[in-house]
Amino acid sequence: MKEQNMRRIFTSLLGVIMARAVFMGINPFAMGYLAALFLEPKGRILAMVMVALGVFTAMGTEEMIKYLIAIIVFSILVSMIEYRSKKINIWAMAGIAAGVTTVLTCFYSTLSRDLWHFVVMGLAEGVIVFVSALIFWRGLEPVLNPGIKGEALSNEQIIGLAVMGGVIIYGIPDMNSLGFSLPLTCAMFSVLLIGFRYGAGFGAVIGAACGIILALRTGELNQLGLMCMLGIISGSFREMGRIVDFLAYTGGFLVLGELYKNSKFNLEGFGVLISCAVLFFLLPKNLIYGKRAGENDREEEVFVHQNLQSIARGKLRDFSESFHNLSTTFHSISEQKEELDKLDKRELFDQLSEKLCKDCENCSYCWEGHFYETYEGAYRIMEQVNENGTVSLSEIPGEFASRCICLDNFLEEAKRSIEVARINMVWSNKLAQSRAAIAEQLGEVANIIDDFSLDLYKPYEDESRKERIASDLRRSHILVKKVAVFEKRDGKQEIYITARTDKGRCITAKEAAGIIGKAYGKPMRPYEGCKKVIAKELDTFTFVEDTDYMVYTGFARMNKEKNPVSGDNYSFLNPDMGTFIMSLADGMGTGQGAYEESESVIELLEQFMEAGFRKESAIKLINSIMVLRDKEESFSTIDLTIINLYTGFCDFIKMGAAATFLKKAGEVEVIHSTTLPAGIIQKADYEIITKKLYSGEFVIMATDGVVDCIPGDEKEEFISEFLKDLKTNNPKEIANSLLNMALEQNGWVPVDDMTVLVAGFWSKA
Repeated sequence: MKEQNMRRIFTSLLGVIMARAVFMGINPFAMGYLAALFLEPKGRILAMVMVALGVFTAMGTEEMIKYLIAIIVFSILVSMIEYRSKKINIWAMAGIAAGVTTVLTCFYSTLSRDLWHFVVMGLAEGVIVFVSALIFWRGLEPVLNPGIKGEALSNEQIIGLAVMGGVIIYGIPDMNSLGFSLPLTCAMFSVLLIGFRYGAGFGAVIGAACGIILALRTGELNQLGLMCMLGIISGSFREMGRIVDFLAYTGGFLVLGELYKNSKFNLEGFGVLISCAVLFFLLPKNLIYGKRAGENDREEEVFVHQNLQSIARGKLRDFSESFHNLSTTFHSISEQKEELDKLDKRELFDQLSEKLCKDCENCSYCWEGHFYETYEGAYRIMEQVNENGTVSLSEIPGEFASRCICLDNFLEEAKRSIEVARINMVWSNKLAQSRAAIAEQLGEVANIIDDFSLDLYKPYEDESRKERIASDLRRSHILVKKVAVFEKRDGKQEIYITARTDKGRCITAKEAAGIIGKAYGKPMRPYEGCKKVIAKELDTFTFVEDTDYMVYTGFARMNKEKNPVSGDNYSFLNPDMGTFIMSLADGMGTGQGAYEESESVIELLEQFMEAGFRKESAIKLINSIMVLRDKEESFSTIDLTIINLYTGFCDFIKMGAAATFLKKAGEVEVIHSTTLPAGIIQKADYEIITKKLYSGEFVIMATDGVVDCIPGDEKEEFISEFLKDLKTNNPKEIANSLLNMALEQNGWVPVDDMTVLVAGFWSKA
């Protein structure tokens, strides 16, 4: 009973913040939340006081009086109906609150000249009150009812809690005296906590919800995509612990804040990060880790039921469809103009005629006595100015020139109006371009959520194989409590075992992987994130299929003469057990500016690919981010080599990058590209070329600084001949030899920043 009373008090106190969610001069959430609270007979007076207090702190005197009257009238009507022994359900309670609000708003319309505006607003507010009461009631169910604890929430309850959370964040005051934004802190911490506790899928969902709320508060539409990305980052690094996850989250926060210099991410980021860190590391483990805190809960997380995955997939698809619809909406309002259309010119003509002819003493003579000739002459002047920027006297109809006593003023005003209209068109096109870039981001976020729904693992039902694995491990003194096999999207299996050793032995996870591989019929290896030793304490270990191929790498680089830093950046990355990625970016120009451009591209690529983004989605998101950057010219080449270590297939992805060379036995294949660098145009321009690699082959990537050192027109052919004659299997030596050869061809003077990356591909068999 004491716990139940505490829950009522807590939900009533939330009414202060819920009642502060005012928009467009109305406050429907206050009445909707009060109606939901009134379903519980106890604590109604406290609920009324708290909601009234929220209204008092958020609204002006006139509006405040209206809602205070509504609260009182609503409570009286509910009491009268219940006095007659009639039980009120949520539908009736929501209807009473909506009716009271609508009637009071319409009554206030009699005090205003704009009668119909208030009538429409009253009806709209009533609808919102009714719907929000139903939603809040579903969200309050798991909070007020202790019997629901431990059970899976229904779809309606999840939606209700999410909407309540959004309204709470919307209603929190900024309190700028703290040195940071309190709503932004709440949103950021919610995304961090939910992503860490429940994974990347739920992180993306809560990020989307918080992003919408922040976009409504700040007017910055890019908050939507940014918060969703941060939710994915938080969920992607959760298995590595709180510290690593927060560092990754901070890195994503700072990178995105740097890319959007005018956003709240940049202006208030320091205080927000400190606040999130304090909350994240001081909260008890049972709140942060949830089911992972105890041994039994960890087992439940590993051996999740297939029905829960189906629910998660369905929810992710619903969110994906919403983002696709948002993307379509933004695309529909992002049309750009190349020239003034007929409607624009017609409006300019009408404005010009109205401005110059209205007070002219010859107005009636021209526009009444010679309307057709005057209209044709004035319109021809507008057309000539629009096409040529000016008009000569010879191009003006003689009759018009002879009648118009303000001809010089007419010509000057026509030039000025056309110029202003063109400037407005340029700015309108820039806004349309930004909308199109945001539409691309929303579309890619939808694709990412789709991908995450497909990446949910499916249980692999083969009890005989599980028993064989457990039996073989038992013979090696590893006592297995449970075995689970999950199949990934690519058909590869992951094996989870909960086990310990007997008699105090210690056996390495690598040894266990060999035993499991023999029982399973495929080579296995421990997952990089799991413990290395199986000891006497029961724990969960993960094993994955070993790859058929391996890659060794080498690189060489040289800065342009007198430049302290290189404008090139690169990385070697293994986002998962079966994938190797070699990336190279060349920023515009040289020096610090080029370095920052290419560095941001590489960092985003690493984060996106490690989070499990599709390569196409990563490329498109990076391109849209660079298009929206503050700098007028901000672009970088992107050169990716993605090798599947299971199959040997390799994807070469290029955006404005120099040629890549594939060194085989006795020949060298050149992979060209004619695409533009990232950030130049709104729609990402890239090519994907797929090749099958065989053991002993080499992939050589280089920036244009290397190729440009070669004299003549046949640069790639010259490099191909050099690589074909090169007798070494060491990737580092290949990179150094190519760099030295290019420098030698140009008198040992680098014409640009130079970088060479080499990957040698070998079979493990």
